Amino acid sequence: MLAALQTLAVLAVLAGAAPADTARESAPAPLLVPGRPGPVDSTRLSREARAREQYRKGLDLERVRAYVSAMTAYRLALHDDPKLAGPNYHMGGLFLQAGQVEEAVKAFAAEVEQHPGDARAARELGLGWSQLDEHRRAIAQLELLTRRLPNDGENWRALGYAYMRARRPREAEAALRRAIALPPESALEHRDLGYVLAATGRENEARAEYRRAIALDPKESGAWVNLANLERAGGDLQRALADFREAERRDSTLVLALVGQAQALAGLQRIEEAGATWRRLLVISPGDLEARFNAVRIYERLGRDDIALELARDGVRRDSESSGARLLLGMALEAQGRLREAARELRRAEATAPDTAGGARARGLLDTLRRETPDSLRALIAADSVAFAQAQAQAPRRGRREPGRPRPVMAVPPERTDSLFLPARPDTR
Repeated sequence: MLAALQTLAVLAVLAGAAPADTARESAPAPLLVPGRPGPVDSTRLSREARAREQYRKGLDLERVRAYVSAMTAYRLALHDDPKLAGPNYHMGGLFLQAGQVEEAVKAFAAEVEQHPGDARAARELGLGWSQLDEHRRAIAQLELLTRRLPNDGENWRALGYAYMRARRPREAEAALRRAIALPPESALEHRDLGYVLAATGRENEARAEYRRAIALDPKESGAWVNLANLERAGGDLQRALADFREAERRDSTLVLALVGQAQALAGLQRIEEAGATWRRLLVISPGDLEARFNAVRIYERLGRDDIALELARDGVRRDSESSGARLLLGMALEAQGRLREAARELRRAEATAPDTAGGARARGLLDTLRRETPDSLRALIAADSVAFAQAQAQAPRRGRREPGRPRPVMAVPPERTDSLFLPARPDTR
């Protein structure tokens, strides 16, 4: 009997259980020695490790242009470790790419708050405030940065940008010349200085700076765009066209180069080529409503109503909620005499954005259409209008009627092709 009990006790110990008459005690606490760190919090360490892993994942996703997934990874990293350096900076860059400057500024501000010594985040914050026209705040931020790091040319270039945005060209020129004086020499600094000189009427000096920028970096498409703008402003459309094409050769996705070409071709009365250029632009920027307006108008002038109507319909297919796209389709249909369909699209354009300029324009066109519609079709249009009002609640109609029949202009304002300093983009660290 005694042997059996001894055997059971041994088996219990081997299985990790204490004998029945032995008191259960927890493991002793680690010895704490003054001056030495305490035991590591494994839960906190795990969260920090997860944050770093999500950050690395976000960087990899950003490199392959999976921007939405990268943004999600950065947010998860900050959820696990709000003080981690980097995620807010990169989120700011992604917001800039999406054109959401206010959100970008918030992200850069969060990075600077957690890591005040991060000069790149501080610089991007100043540039963001400048883009939001908070000029005093932007200039104060960037002046502070140039005092802190006076030998960094990027800081002086950013300050020059902020000064020019604030319409202080003299200070902008001084800041950019400080940037140029610091090594290494940068094509972007010469390009930006050229813009300032051109804006103050010093065209020959501006041309020289653009040429220096191109010599330093033959792929610098912005300098070619600005050089082309100078030639166009001087009336030399052939040379401007050549320079815009040089810009496109260096960057086939550069919208400014294509817009400039279309405008120059229209000015040279090479209308078919201008139309083809607008269509090429729409391939790389299908949401560009202004380019679509111009393309539709050109093909109407060329008598190619089939192409004009297809371009207008494509705009609605891409964004059925766009008041502007509906307005353009209504105008294209009206130009072909398809008045009932035109009225339907114009009502949709008005209903989509009743309190905007587009909604007001749609109302003006509807008023014109009603006045000019033959009696035989007026009753049908009126009936459609009643049915539409019953199917979709509309905001109260406002504004005065627009006289005549508005048409989109042939070319966009020249300012659209100006390559004003492109702010330094966040890079991957």
